[in-house]
Amino acid sequence: MIDASGGARAFYEGGRAANARIVDRLEGRSRAVGTARLAAVALALGLVGVVLWGHASWPWAVIALLVAVFVVLVVVHANIEQAKARAQAAARFHARGLARLDLDWGQLPTASERFRAASHPFTSDLDVFGRASLMQLTDATDTDLGERRLAGLLSLEDPEGWPEAVSARQRAVRDLAGRPAFREAFATAAGVLSDERPDPSGLIAWTEAEVGALPPFVSAAAWALPLVALGAFVLAEGRVLTETIALAIAVGVIVVGALFGLGLTPMLEIVSARQAAATRWRAMLAAIENESFEAPLLRDLRERLAGGGASASAEMAALARIVGFVDARRNEVFRFIIGPLLMWDVHCARALLRWRARSGRRVRGWLDALGEVEALASLAAFAFEHPEFTWPSLAAEPCFEAEMLGHPLLPEAARVGNDVDLPAAGLALVVTGSNMSGKSTLLRAMGVNAVLANAGAPVCAKTFRVGPLRVATSMRVEDSLAQGVSHFYAELARLKSVIDRAKEAKETSRAAVFFLLDEVLHGTNSRERVLGASAVVRELLSLGALGAVSTHDLGITALERELGGRVTNVHLEEHVDGDKMTFDYVLRPGIVQTSNALRLMKAVGIDVPLVGANETP
Repeated sequence: MIDASGGARAFYEGGRAANARIVDRLEGRSRAVGTARLAAVALALGLVGVVLWGHASWPWAVIALLVAVFVVLVVVHANIEQAKARAQAAARFHARGLARLDLDWGQLPTASERFRAASHPFTSDLDVFGRASLMQLTDATDTDLGERRLAGLLSLEDPEGWPEAVSARQRAVRDLAGRPAFREAFATAAGVLSDERPDPSGLIAWTEAEVGALPPFVSAAAWALPLVALGAFVLAEGRVLTETIALAIAVGVIVVGALFGLGLTPMLEIVSARQAAATRWRAMLAAIENESFEAPLLRDLRERLAGGGASASAEMAALARIVGFVDARRNEVFRFIIGPLLMWDVHCARALLRWRARSGRRVRGWLDALGEVEALASLAAFAFEHPEFTWPSLAAEPCFEAEMLGHPLLPEAARVGNDVDLPAAGLALVVTGSNMSGKSTLLRAMGVNAVLANAGAPVCAKTFRVGPLRVATSMRVEDSLAQGVSHFYAELARLKSVIDRAKEAKETSRAAVFFLLDEVLHGTNSRERVLGASAVVRELLSLGALGAVSTHDLGITALERELGGRVTNVHLEEHVDGDKMTFDYVLRPGIVQTSNALRLMKAVGIDVPLVGANETP
């Protein structure tokens, strides 16, 4: 096992190199065993030729030995391939860890785009899903269950159970962050399933259906009819029956077996290995069962896998064995002749129904626990990869206080930390600044870190104190030609939804709304923009919300004086040295004193006069 004491990068680089060497070694063994198998087959065929054309009997013993050797080599080859698949999965685990450290988005899963919803209060504005997103940065899952649970944690609209539930997740994430060996083994078990993330909903629906049973005559026929067919052939061999009659009896049994199988096919297909990879998750379940966790949440999840009878991994292994027999039907000769003759489908169905009666009602809980652990392990990998991040202090009342707050999606070299102080509900920051000075990035950093805190993860800050908050944003507003919605009307609808959430929070005494509004009402004239934006901020604060609003309109800064300390003006600015313009992205108190729109127009090649370009806007 690779030592993690040298840091995340050393752990991942060492693990990737070690597993790559294992894969190379196993590939060499696989080729050697494959060659030996071909040699055994070729030699056996040659000896068959000796028997046929040489009329010698001695080669039969050698042929039997070669057949035995071939069977052993098949088993050995299968074991080598399984070991190689595990090593390849482990190498992928380490490679993805390095990609997350390097923010190499092209090497990371991108399927989280499907979790986006235009109506969600913040995920689109805060880059929670899609390419170069918070999900990509934290996603170390390999199953659909884990991916969905992680997406749910990163899109919580309300931190229910605050602070107990968040604290429990935080303790679990911290526990898992210190268990890189478990996370590697867990991910390796998941990674050998397949490149896809199969949906187990069909299997879960089957396990939770009414148990039922096969009609007694079907069960009896499953044992009696194959014996009848066998007896007919025995009697034909003894000249009691003709071969024609024996064959007719066998065909009749095959027809009956095929008819029984037609009725059972839907159930057998639901649990077949091609449609329900959940049966192959037993290694992941076993990894959870065998780990001695310290965090109460993880211990509770582990206990969920053991309660009510045999362990989850043992029962899933039993289901996998049954499914293995079911999948024998994939061979056409077996499916249409041998299977019906042996009443194979009936026997498989009886075994499945017995298994469902015994364990079916527990499957959803098992898979939910598996998904929860995998999601928490993903957040633990994020914590492991960013030891410089801090664990939030959870306050009982709404607040947002951070020292050296940064945006986790930015490279560390480009990240600038700022202090943000909103110690109670009903407070707001008005952020002014010139173009490209970092206003939107500041607001997104505030929102993303609030999301991470609600999920139970560490945050990108030196210190961080937060209370129960419901994040709501209005930043990237899109119009809709198809629905006849203008950009301005779409923004009004978005602002209305933020206000409605604040009203709901106040009426139900739930977590306060944490609003982040970027360039409010920039689709209308300056006078109406100032009046409208000021009215929005006043109403949100009156409803007990807290947050920040960015703007170019200095008229909004009058709220600081008007609301007596409930609003604080802060700003970001650019620095001009000759023709060169730079930004330090440092948050400063007060109102911005410069603007740079004309200089930026000049920089991109639009010829405009620069008179007054660096004056107070």
